[in-house]
Parts: sequence; C-alpha cells; structure tokens
Amino acid sequence: MTKETSNYDYIVVGAGSAGAIVATRLTEDPSTRVLLIEAGPEDSSYWSKVPIGFAKILIDDRYMWNYETQPEPELKGRSFPLPHGKVVGGSSAVNGLVFTRGLPYDYDSWVKMGAKGWGADDTLPYFRKLESWAGGSDAFHGGDGPTGVENARWQTPLADAFIAAAMNTGLPRNDDFNGAKRDGVGYAPLDTRRGRRSSTSEAYIKPNRNRTNLHIITEALVTRILLEGRRAVGVAYERGNQEHEARANAEVILSAGALHTPHLLQISGIGPGALLQANGVPVIRDLKGVGENLMDHVQTGRTYITNSPHTFNRAVGNPVSQLKAGINYYMGPRNGALTNGPSSVIAYLRSSDGLEEADVLMHFLPFLPDDTGWGLNKQSGFRIAMFKSRPESRGFVRLSSPDPKAAPSIVFNHLSTQSDVDTLLYGMRFAKQMSETAPLSQHVIKELDPGQQGESEEGLLSFIRGNANTSFHYAGTARMGDDDLAVLDPSLRVRGIDRLRVIDASAMPTITSGNINPAVLMIGEKGADLIRST
Repeated sequence: MTKETSNYDYIVVGAGSAGAIVATRLTEDPSTRVLLIEAGPEDSSYWSKVPIGFAKILIDDRYMWNYETQPEPELKGRSFPLPHGKVVGGSSAVNGLVFTRGLPYDYDSWVKMGAKGWGADDTLPYFRKLESWAGGSDAFHGGDGPTGVENARWQTPLADAFIAAAMNTGLPRNDDFNGAKRDGVGYAPLDTRRGRRSSTSEAYIKPNRNRTNLHIITEALVTRILLEGRRAVGVAYERGNQEHEARANAEVILSAGALHTPHLLQISGIGPGALLQANGVPVIRDLKGVGENLMDHVQTGRTYITNSPHTFNRAVGNPVSQLKAGINYYMGPRNGALTNGPSSVIAYLRSSDGLEEADVLMHFLPFLPDDTGWGLNKQSGFRIAMFKSRPESRGFVRLSSPDPKAAPSIVFNHLSTQSDVDTLLYGMRFAKQMSETAPLSQHVIKELDPGQQGESEEGLLSFIRGNANTSFHYAGTARMGDDDLAVLDPSLRVRGIDRLRVIDASAMPTITSGNINPAVLMIGEKGADLIRST
C-alpha cells in the first residue's frame, strides 16, 4: 500500500458534471487544497468537443462505463446497456446536450419531501450563476457563467415543419424553455457555445487546470471510503497496478453519479444492513435508502422515412456531405448538422387538461439509425421520441459482491405503474397525430415503427414494452429528505456519517422534468456553496 505524501482539505470522487464544479469552486480559495479523482481518462477525444460526436463517444469504452440492467419485469424481461461518461467532464462530455432545467414544480416538490432550501426560487440563482445564455442575462438567465447555452443552431425546413405541425395541434411556440414558461414547442436549448460542446471539462476544469491547489488524478478507481468509526477521513483507490490512500482533513465528497455513488457507499459499509451483511460487507451505518429510489426517463417513439434531405442521414451520411458539414463547422457560420446533438426540437405537453404542469417531453430527432442502432441508415428519416417527465416507477442499485470492481445489480422497474403506462400511450398517440398534421405530414413517406402493430391499443402497448429504453437520466439513489429512506440532509451530508457528502444526481428526491444534466450542474454549484457555509 502506497499513500499520498500529503493530505488534502477535500477529496472529490468523480470529475463529472457535478464533481468538476465542486472542485473548481472550492479551489477559488487558494488556501484550500482539493484532490479530484476520476476513474476515466482526460477529455482528449476530438468527438467530445463536436456536438454530433456523441454517437462516436457512446460506443467508445475508453470514455464510457457500460453497465447493464438486470431483466426489466415490465419491459418483456429485456436487459439494456447503461452507457454513461467515464472521463473528465463525465456525462456532460458525452451526452445529448439538451439543456432543460425542468419545471419549477420539480424543485418545489423537493422541499415538500424535506429538502429545505432547494425550491424553485432557491435554485434559480445557481442556474443563473452557471449559465452563459446566448440571449444575455435576464431574470431567468445568466449571461456570463462558465456554461454556454444556446438554442439549436441547425434550423431546417424539416424541423420547422415539426414545429408548425405541433402548433397546428394547439401547442404554443416557445423559444425559451428555461424562461417564464415551459409548455410549447421550439428549438431545443443546447449545452453549447457557438456550436461547440460546453462540458464541465471545457467550462470549469480547462480554465483552472493550472491552479496549484487543484490536484487531478485520472484513470484511478476509488475502491472504498476510509472511515474511522462513523467519520470519513479519506479514500482508497487503485491506479495502474498500485493501491493508494488519500486523506481529507475536512470532507470527502462523492460525485460519482447515481449508479456509482450508492455502490461506493455500500462497498464502504454504508447502506441497507441486510444487503451489506448478505454480501460480506461489515455494516458501519445502516441506511436503508442507499441505492433505492433509482429513477430514469424511459423513452419510446415513432420512426418515419421522410422525403426531406434535412436529416443527419443526408447531412453527414456520405463523404461529400461530411465535407460540406465540416466546411460549415470550421470555416463557415457554424450552423450545420455538426453543431447539433440528437434532438433539434422539443415540446412540453400535458396528457390531461387538469394537470398543474406539463408531464410529457417530446423530442424531434432528425435521423434514422441503421440496424446497429448507432450508425446512420441509408434512407432519410426521423424519430418523434417522448418520455413521461415525472415517472412514478422506482428501481434500485445494489452491490452484488464485496469486490468494488464487480458491477452492481441495477433494476429500474420501468413502467411498473399504470400512470407511467398511460402517459406514454398518450405521447405515442400525440406523435401519430403530429405525423398526420400539415406541414409535417407532407414530409412523411412511411411510418416504420410501430407501424401496423401500433394500430390497436394492445399492439401499441406491446410495442412500447418491447422497445422502450433508457434516456440515460439516472438519479435519486441517495436522496435528500426527512423520512426513513432519506440518505442526505438538505446540506447534502450523509446522515449519521461525519465529513461525508454526496453532490450529484443521486441527491435528487424526484427526477426533474427534462434532461437532467442542467440540474446536476446546479447541484454542483449549490453544493460547493453549502460546503463553504456549513
């Protein structure tokens, strides 16, 4: 066993969306020494900078964790992969870029569950702090924060047709989904600055990398939290073929994400006592909520062949179009396909008139994948995808072995409530209506999926159960609250363990109504302030 030659004030585990923010904010004080440990490599891939490069990154094991679920009971017993970022910047360096904060309702519901200080009015200043909105500073947006945010730059006649069709069904136009209103349809806000991905690696780490009080170790797997009684004093980690220990004089902060953070807690003896004992892990603190409350947005959708050339299939599907797209990106106005993630347009809608807030988020994805699921089909196509904004289904992350390198058992229990099923059925029916509404209908040649299977309610539900998949929005497995399943207090401290906090998506009491990365960034910003003030 080799040990670090010097101690640190803080150790942050995970250099992803939240951890990168925590480490850089804490080291704004030059007297504060921080060790930031990341299991993956540096963010050196070309494809992590170009927005469309997400498709290349997701299949690259160098930069991705590739866990898999256990068979999902309500998805016809299917297991599916769970790719997520293993790189400096974490999932902010590899995700689909859509920058939706969610609804004020989401954060106010956190307060009702015991997360005092996390309501919509409490969190707005942190969203403004982290953001550099292309439209400039106002009551809802920041204008000079580290993270660039702008509406999709690739605005095409096909995307315009989708927007117009949605408006013809009664949805209002919305050009600012993080402003005063959320309902409606419009171009998606993206986590980009002038068409370039604005990950926490680019926005937080890169400008501050030379701070002498910020020590970053990559390709290092944290294997357990070092505890003296019920007090966190450091971490053990492996790098190369060596084992190391690092000590923290102030606190250990877990920012490893909603799948890894609960697993690391459990491996270290913090979690459901019976589960730990069954796996040969001595119980330090029996906290039955660790690893429970796992949430995700399960998504489904309809797929079409189109007569439009304004899809990824045509824009970057052959050498000539790739050359044109490259010229646009590197020498032109940078408003082409390379500036986009998978979604170019989104829509918030309500499955019932009596709902207080929108409960369906719909995405327009202008591409048709090939049979592998990752490449581009030779035909031009698009997909209308959707998920329920606030699903009721809950799953778990549970250690399967005392070996920290053994993957945990993960089950989401997607579509285990009737409400979740009914909302997706509504979304699929609405998507069908959209495809048959002008002017989008003029661009549809054929519906591929679900096709004839979706003509009956029974067939449509069977299609959903057989094809629905993750949105990669893992959250909630060490949640804040005041009940017996709460793992954290509102200051993000682990209950019953001194000097240990969780600052990542695990802390969410409920999932936010949209792509969750903006909320994780906010948790990082607010979490850093909580450390400095408590």
